[in-house]
This record gives sequence, structure tokens and C-alpha cells, in this order.
Amino acid sequence: MERDFKTLGIVLKKDNAKDNDVVIRILTPDMGVLEVYVYGVRKSSKAVRASVFTEGVFSLSRRTENGKITLKDVDTLSFHEKIGESLEKTVALSLFSEMIIKGRSVDAYIFNLFAGTLDRVESGDRDREGIYFIIHYLRSQSLGGDWKICPECLRGYRDDEVLGYSLSLGTAVCCDCDEMGGDMILPPNARKYLARIYECSIKEAEEIRISDEMARRIFRYLLRTLKHSFPVRLNVLETGLIV
Repeated sequence: MERDFKTLGIVLKKDNAKDNDVVIRILTPDMGVLEVYVYGVRKSSKAVRASVFTEGVFSLSRRTENGKITLKDVDTLSFHEKIGESLEKTVALSLFSEMIIKGRSVDAYIFNLFAGTLDRVESGDRDREGIYFIIHYLRSQSLGGDWKICPECLRGYRDDEVLGYSLSLGTAVCCDCDEMGGDMILPPNARKYLARIYECSIKEAEEIRISDEMARRIFRYLLRTLKHSFPVRLNVLETGLIV
């Protein structure tokens, strides 16, 4: 017996399975991340295909005997094909996909955050959009601090304070609580920017002006922190392709 259903979704990842099949992972607004089998797609030109970052309404079927979900059809809303023209954007969004797949929880907020990030990265700036995604994704998972108060000693940051980093907490801390000997510092202006981004909507964030170079430095800083703050290893970070 099979049960058919439809859901809005975004393909986060695609892996080859046995024979000519593939397994895709689809982010949905109300069912989390679904593991979906696409049978015969590597052999038949007539098989339904859904590439990574495809957004659409997916027609799926769940087998009652084993719970496996298979893809029947997809009504595509966007292929986000322009992302593939940029290695930097492709790798960054692959990292964000991995964060969602391996994260603690997935809900409608995460779906909307990633869907918006896909659209904006495709047509805009990777670093600024990446900063917003990482900060708000970590906040949704209760990871990291608020960039205003040291989570170790609970002291408010001084206006001109350079922050250090705590390996045990996996987040930025005041200079007195630094555990890395100044190896991972965050300058005052960067800290203030992150504090504002942490609290605002994407529309408000886009009105905050920073230079391209500052955005690049902050994005690289956040990538470094993910190695210590994320609960599990992120393979995309280990490839060395994301800079």
C-alpha cells in the first residue's frame, strides 16, 4: 500500500543510490527534511528529475510497509539555475543545506529562511546574505550569543571592545574570557554589525551599509566559528572550497 501526498519543498542534497536510483533530501515547511527515493533516474530519460536547489510542489508517495518515500512528480517553481554559475555561491548554499540536514530542528521558520536566502544569493551578494543566514540559523538552534553580552561572565560589551572566543561555549566572548589567546578576534565594528543583524529582519538588514571587504571578513569569521559552534562536523567546511 502507498499513500500519496504533496508538499512544498526545496531539494537540499542529492546522492546516488544503488543501481540507477538517487536519494534526494527535501526541505519542507511542516515535515522537516524528507529522504526521498527517485528510482531509475540515472538510466531512464523519462524519469522525474529534481536537481539540487529546485523549489516546487513535490508529489510524493509513502510506502506503508517500510516508510520509504518516493518521488512521483514535481511542479517546479524555480530551479535556481543561476546559482550553478558561481562556485562561491554553490558551495556556500551547500554548506547551509548541510547545516539544515544535520541541525537540531527544522520548522517553517528554517524553510522560509533558506528559501529567502536561495533567492537573494542567486541574484545578490553571497557574503551579506550568508552572514544573515548563519546568524539567524544559529539563533533558531539556540547556538551562539547575542553579540551584546558575554555569555561567560554576563558582562555587557564595551563600545570599543575587541572580542575573543570561547571553545567551550562555541561563541564570541569578552577579552577577559577569551580561551584562544587572541587567535580568533572580532573587532568592535564587526561585533556591532552582528548585534544589529541578530535582531533585525532581512529588509532592515539590507539597509545597513558595510563595505564589501568588511562583509567578506565577517563571513569568513563566521565560517571559522562554525567549526567550533556547530554540534557536528560539517563536511563542506573541510573541503577548503568555501572562502
